[in-house]
Amino acid sequence: MVYMAGHFLGLVGLVGVFYLTGWLFEPLLMDRRALEPISIEVRFGLGAAVWMGCVFLLASLQMLTASVLGVATLVTLVVVWRQRQVTSRLFLKFSEAPPPARRNTLVWLLGGLVAATVAVLWLQVLRPQISWDSNVYHLTVPRLYLEHGGFKRIPFNVYSNWPLNTQMLYALAMTAKDYVLAKSVHFAFGLATLLLVYRLVKDEARAWAGWLAGILFLVNPVVLDEFRTAYVDLSFAFFLLLAFALIHFWLEERGAQTRLLVLAGVFCGVAGGIKPTGITGAISLLGVYLVASWRQGRGSQQILGGLARIVVPAGLVMAPWVIKTWIMTGNPVYPFLYPALGGPEWSAGLTDQFKEWQQGMGMGRGWLDYLLLPIRVILAGDRGYEHFDGRLSPLWLVLIPLALLFGRRRALVTRSLGVAGIYFFFWSVSSQQMRFLIPVVPFLAIASALSLVEVGRRLKEKARPFFEWSVSLVAVATLGLVFSSMVMPSGMAFRQYLEQGDDIMQSAVHPVYRFIEEELPADARLLFLNTNHGYFCRRNFVADSFFEASQINDLLQAEEGVAGVEAVMQDLEVTHLLIENRDRFVPWPQSLFEYLNDPARVRQIYRSPDSTYDVVEIAHPRESKTGV
Repeated sequence: MVYMAGHFLGLVGLVGVFYLTGWLFEPLLMDRRALEPISIEVRFGLGAAVWMGCVFLLASLQMLTASVLGVATLVTLVVVWRQRQVTSRLFLKFSEAPPPARRNTLVWLLGGLVAATVAVLWLQVLRPQISWDSNVYHLTVPRLYLEHGGFKRIPFNVYSNWPLNTQMLYALAMTAKDYVLAKSVHFAFGLATLLLVYRLVKDEARAWAGWLAGILFLVNPVVLDEFRTAYVDLSFAFFLLLAFALIHFWLEERGAQTRLLVLAGVFCGVAGGIKPTGITGAISLLGVYLVASWRQGRGSQQILGGLARIVVPAGLVMAPWVIKTWIMTGNPVYPFLYPALGGPEWSAGLTDQFKEWQQGMGMGRGWLDYLLLPIRVILAGDRGYEHFDGRLSPLWLVLIPLALLFGRRRALVTRSLGVAGIYFFFWSVSSQQMRFLIPVVPFLAIASALSLVEVGRRLKEKARPFFEWSVSLVAVATLGLVFSSMVMPSGMAFRQYLEQGDDIMQSAVHPVYRFIEEELPADARLLFLNTNHGYFCRRNFVADSFFEASQINDLLQAEEGVAGVEAVMQDLEVTHLLIENRDRFVPWPQSLFEYLNDPARVRQIYRSPDSTYDVVEIAHPRESKTGV
């Protein structure tokens, strides 16, 4: 119970710090009354954005240590000092008797299912296991930054040179407690997205439609998978939807016009600083803004002025990451545009391999493939890149056409579909990986729920309850089918938390990493082969970012014979090799295997109990001078 309570309180504390920080900075950008009904989400998002920038600044100054917690405490004290009556006001607000309301069984059913789903997901978030990309960079890179005290160049880790806004919050969470709390931060962004979907739809229609939209968001297996991992797609989805909501409010002439767009621009910049595809999300919002403004008959000067109010803040918020990458690699968009801008540990051949890998995801790039893509991505999604590596709900085959047909009179529906459509186009011509589509799911959920409301309005009054119950039961049954497979594992995890407490954290650490930490000298430097999982490795290491465009293999292929391989080992200053005994389909040169089979050059010193890993010592390593 202590294990669960500790992480729950840690998450509540972080969310509270984000909210209070957003509350503190909110008056600088916006009249609080203009943000209803999404003021809570705006404050949370603004506070999270401020903390992303705060951690970035501390990392740039090489002060990324316990000072982060000091700043968090200072912010909290400032908020309390500025508004000493906040606690009493909140108490009075929530202690007031709620106005009498007619009990709606359907709303309770949908809301209860959402709550149950969230509770089960939370139990799975607490599992200490780390997903693939988190082990490569989502958690590993901020851990290395924390150990170093700030930013440093991590050789061969391409991801470390990409925008890492969400990872800045993971660093904050790991400073406060551990990487499980960092996973909880991504879970919090999923909840914030869910709440934002609910509020936007409820404001446009009513509570039933809001909860229905929430279920339509959760009903997708790829979304549920993301809730449980320390990835970044849910944080991207949240900031993209938040920026969209503010632009929509501006188009509907709510509140302080100029400030709405400026704040939307800030959130666009935050989304662009989460991952490279964030830029396409921002472009999607700008496209909808331009079309909607033109259809409203606004003048070109007003449209361009509004566009500037979005683009300029977005560019300023994204600029620090571009500058950091430029300083670290000499290429502000590394490794993209390599032929023109260059960059370390990369080559023209790797550019071709990377492009081929990305274009190889999905089901082809011919004209027929693109025509069938909207259907295939819904029906054929599954594990593996050839099936988009994820699944959406089949309900979209019905809901999307329904939204296109019945939602045309609602601006929120048409604009949501517009953002989803533009983003889908960019996704289709790039990496067709299913989880990269997560940012469009909230827009589809909003459009679909409001379209179903519109369908109900066109029915006779006596038929509406039957229609709403039918729609709700279909949504509940669909989520139940996806959700049911998680109940038993979550129950088992709950028992483990009670029995093992904090000791359960050790179950995620493979014995090979314990051997490395306990048996290898402190100045050891490892080269990883067939693995790039480095979170639990407490020694300096070099590892590929991705196997499909292996930088290590590219380096080895450029040399000739065993002597060439040995020269690479000396140049990298490695003293040991960590080898995973699995075929990752990397076309290693034959000379590498000859090198590994030469007892005069290498010596195996460890094999893991499951025979998965070998640790090999290089016989005569050159004295290490630098580290990762």
